[in-house]
Amino acid sequence: MTARPVATFLVVSLAAVILAGCGADDVIDDQKTQLAVQYDVEAATGEKVSKVTCPSDVPVDVGNRFTCHVISVSGEEAVAEIEIIRDNGDLRMLGLESP
Repeated sequence: MTARPVATFLVVSLAAVILAGCGADDVIDDQKTQLAVQYDVEAATGEKVSKVTCPSDVPVDVGNRFTCHVISVSGEEAVAEIEIIRDNGDLRMLGLESP
């Protein structure tokens, strides 16, 4: 990554992004959430993501927030803040910042 895309990758605001259908029963499906976060970060920043790690035990409660750890192909790290917006497990990414 060059200096400008690194800044974009680490401090992009993704408030309008919705990750649909990531819930499964009582807890968020971490695998689907990780794929959705990767796709949305790449689409918003133009930077390739090598890994996303989200917790596997987040209860599906509207308003509940959690974070996922994001690593770009070049090794840059960021934290994505996610909020549950519907009781079916729909999510919204609130932001992406350096840890």
